[in-house]
Amino acid sequence: MTMASSLVVPLFGVGAATLAFWLVVRFPGFGPQSVKSALVVAAGLFVAQTPLLNLIDPVMSAHGVAVALLFVILPSLTLLFWGAGCLVRSLVMLAAPYRR
Repeated sequence: MTMASSLVVPLFGVGAATLAFWLVVRFPGFGPQSVKSALVVAAGLFVAQTPLLNLIDPVMSAHGVAVALLFVILPSLTLLFWGAGCLVRSLVMLAAPYRR
């Protein structure tokens, strides 16, 4: 059974978002807690995406597509979604600080 290459990118996006959501929910004390620090972390992760994505070609040429997907693209997307999740969590806590 082969998977169409057009399905790989959306599936990796959904997988990375699922991993990041799990991290945010499972470890709520890990990561930035205030809106300001979460915004700084999210902005830093957006800036860090360019150097991380520049690793795709060297890793793909040296080790193949599967290794580049699993060890470069999936972690970089997961970090990006995790930063966004921490930002959303801190904004929700700002809006409703006494609800848990």
